[in-house]
Amino acid sequence: MDELLNKVRGPELVAQFQRLCGLSLLPPQAEGQSQPVSTARCRDQVNTENNRTASAAPIVMYIGQASKDVLKWPRPPSPPVVKLEVRVDAEYGMPSTHAMAATAIPFTFLLTTMNRYKYPCELGLLLALAICTLVSLSRIYTGMHTVLDVLCGVALTALLVAVSYPFWDAVETFQMKNSFAPLLALSLSFLVSIYYPELDHWSTARGDTTNIVSAGGGAAVATWINHQWSLIPEPVSAPPYQIPSLSTGLLCRMGTRFTIGIVIVFIARQVIKSVALTLVCRLAGVSTRDQEARKLLRVEVPYKYITYSCLGVVGLAVCPAVHRVYRNMLHQAQYGCLLLQGPTLTVGIHSERLREEAWLNDWDFRLRRLNKLP
Repeated sequence: MDELLNKVRGPELVAQFQRLCGLSLLPPQAEGQSQPVSTARCRDQVNTENNRTASAAPIVMYIGQASKDVLKWPRPPSPPVVKLEVRVDAEYGMPSTHAMAATAIPFTFLLTTMNRYKYPCELGLLLALAICTLVSLSRIYTGMHTVLDVLCGVALTALLVAVSYPFWDAVETFQMKNSFAPLLALSLSFLVSIYYPELDHWSTARGDTTNIVSAGGGAAVATWINHQWSLIPEPVSAPPYQIPSLSTGLLCRMGTRFTIGIVIVFIARQVIKSVALTLVCRLAGVSTRDQEARKLLRVEVPYKYITYSCLGVVGLAVCPAVHRVYRNMLHQAQYGCLLLQGPTLTVGIHSERLREEAWLNDWDFRLRRLNKLP
């Protein structure tokens, strides 16, 4: 058993898997040079770190990131492993937070949608397994984690999801209806960021964890805002709902919503980050141009916390509100065109008119409710 454990914890399996995928270390170019080079010439890769999903992901990621700095297990050494990433190489490796996110996000999404929408659960399960497997293998391929790091990340997340699943409804109800939910979410996310395990050397772990946790706190606030202000329209029927088939119009609307959301989040991030960094650096008595000062606890955590908690609200409350205003304007324009056409000539157009009129009436009711109009 000890031999098996040492094997899955060691770098040899990682190096074997990389060679199987066509990666190997080239001989040093000069005496004393030991910088690993990949024959695939893939030195840098872009990583993507990750409303129940928005709540579950920060918790899972915080536990994973904090565990790294408590256990302090190093990443696989090079050689024999080929390192294809350098940004997070200073962090410890156990457990793999990429594997944790790749387990938490798709399976949480599957559990929250399988009874809400009509689709084959087997297909959803296969897709979730595929995402989890591919991301986990990619962490071995890039030389960032051992096999044991990945397996422990997946197992720990599966345990967390299984234990927390019975409480999801209660937590969601609390987030939406309790008056103290926003304050609690923001306070907890700030405290766990400030009291992150002490680092024996600086790495991106604390900053990345603050980003994720504070965005989760902002998402919780956005959930409360959406419910309290009735910004989410009530469904017209009970689940499960039919998933609409892909069409040119649907794809165009999806592309438009995505573009609008990305632009809003990008602009908001630039503005909020600039203001937060300036404010925090002024209070801390350091220059905003001092890159080393940004690594200080009293600077790094507060400015990242302010930036990403605000972005959580922007992403889950402001962007959907803008999308609804855009959709309202679009439906009004379509409804106006139908009125200009006079009497409808087909049942299809007539049905569409009725649906549009019902939607507009519902939207008008919600606007009156928001503004407390008679």
